[in-house]
Amino acid sequence: MVRALLVAFALVWGSLGSAAAAAPRAQPSGVPTAAVCGGSSVGPGIAPPARVPSGIPDFHAAWYGQSGYPTLCPGERSNAVVAYYNSGSRGWVKGRMGEVAYLGTWNGDPGQDEPTVLGGNGEMGSPQTGWPRFNRVALQPSDYVGPAQVAWFQFTIQAPERPGFYRLYIRPLVEGAAWMEDVGVYWQVTVLNPDGTPPAGRISSRVPAPIDDTAPAWAPAELDNVGFTQPPESGIVLSGGTKGNWTSAWVLTRFPFSQLIPSWIADTPAGSWIEVEIQTRSAAGRETRWWRMGIWASGDETIRRTSINGQSDADGVVETDTFKTRAEKMTAYRARVTLSRSTATGAPPVLRRVYAVASDTRSYTPRYPSPRYTDRAMELSVPRYSQEIHAGEFPQYDGGGEAWCSPTSTEMVVEYWNKRPSASDMAWVGPYADPQVDYAARYTYDAAYRGTGNWPFNTAYASHFGLEARVVQLGSLNDAERFIVAGVPLIASISHAPGALPGFLNNAGTSGHLLVIVGFTASGDVIANDPAALSNATVRRVYGREAFERAWIGGSGGVAYRIGNTVVP
Repeated sequence: MVRALLVAFALVWGSLGSAAAAAPRAQPSGVPTAAVCGGSSVGPGIAPPARVPSGIPDFHAAWYGQSGYPTLCPGERSNAVVAYYNSGSRGWVKGRMGEVAYLGTWNGDPGQDEPTVLGGNGEMGSPQTGWPRFNRVALQPSDYVGPAQVAWFQFTIQAPERPGFYRLYIRPLVEGAAWMEDVGVYWQVTVLNPDGTPPAGRISSRVPAPIDDTAPAWAPAELDNVGFTQPPESGIVLSGGTKGNWTSAWVLTRFPFSQLIPSWIADTPAGSWIEVEIQTRSAAGRETRWWRMGIWASGDETIRRTSINGQSDADGVVETDTFKTRAEKMTAYRARVTLSRSTATGAPPVLRRVYAVASDTRSYTPRYPSPRYTDRAMELSVPRYSQEIHAGEFPQYDGGGEAWCSPTSTEMVVEYWNKRPSASDMAWVGPYADPQVDYAARYTYDAAYRGTGNWPFNTAYASHFGLEARVVQLGSLNDAERFIVAGVPLIASISHAPGALPGFLNNAGTSGHLLVIVGFTASGDVIANDPAALSNATVRRVYGREAFERAWIGGSGGVAYRIGNTVVP
């Protein structure tokens, strides 16, 4: 019987596999032939066990073999087959609730009844691959599968665009009655790089958190007394006079968002500054007011760098540096940046970049901990500075100590990239240790917030040293590991209840704190340069993976400063 089933299994898989291989795969235009992925394949099938149980009372199933693991190019599809032997006493009846058998998504990845990027019905962020539902991988193929009979479940897998090693765990169930036996059945799907080379690490197969990292194009746009720099793609410059503005076209996000955080890069010579605003639009096309997100200059000799308090209505609210919607989510935004200078003969400001990260993490429930991207230990050599040794310094910039976690973290990463203020820049600091931290605090200070923790003010400070810098959101530590592999440290915004992050300096917890993710241990725990330390020598900390992920993803929704010119795949 086993041999006959193996022959049948091979025939079913062969017909499905050849159909998949024959399907043409679209290639993006303009991609050089040498860079086109072409190494897809399917591994050998996995044979059934020699013996399986039979006649167990009620609904039961025993795994009975499956097709091999596919290696695919991004966007490519592959058909899969898995056999389950009905080891129970009751038959499976298609179309009858409480008796019909399905395969469902399962733990550990993507999780029980969770949507996955590897297939689905187009709902809940899943691709449309013909599954019965986003969390039901396949339906029993025949009308009736009796006790001691085998069902050959068939389904289609689609490779995500991001290269990596993915796993799809499945478990049989009788819908409306019971989950049947879980023996750890999964498909490993290898998604190659666009040039056909192997991927670098593991990626979760769960549909990721709804996060859209966007950047409005310079054109088309409304230009009022501003023009393009030369070359045009490098920015927007004030054309003449003392004020002008650039208004972007509407940017459609991939999903309705409940939060938007803008950030920017700009040159503001002495006597000049910029103001950043956003406007949002609902699915019905209704436009909100303009929301003022910050008045900013790299220096403080002309204006007071500041967020704007008191912005709230039925559509949303601005919380210092973040726009949050009310009940109705938004589907598009546009940005307006006003460039100003004190006199018409002064050096003009130049807007270099505008970014905005849109998200809807309030409607997404994370799963902890996320899978490891790689099993190897890694740690970046980031300078270590304590915020606590600055307690009481410069009360006009919020007085150091725990108030300076953000600029201290930002300065650590700026110096990782071999940038820092000059000795003459810091001459005003005086005799204090690590004067570059005091400098960073002064030039990130937000007058309305009365503190140094404004997220885009910190990234704009870093960009003043010629670094690409912006506020981003990530969905997990698995995402963060990709940055560390690429040599890019991340500044993470965390919050947690008392005692929830063992090893943190203040056991009473924190409503908001920033630190630098610099690496991971071989077991996946987080290595951090945490400025909440009593000395520079004690800045390095190791935090448990799950506890840290809950504090970061569950705290700020994965907000981070991404600083550095290195491309992260």
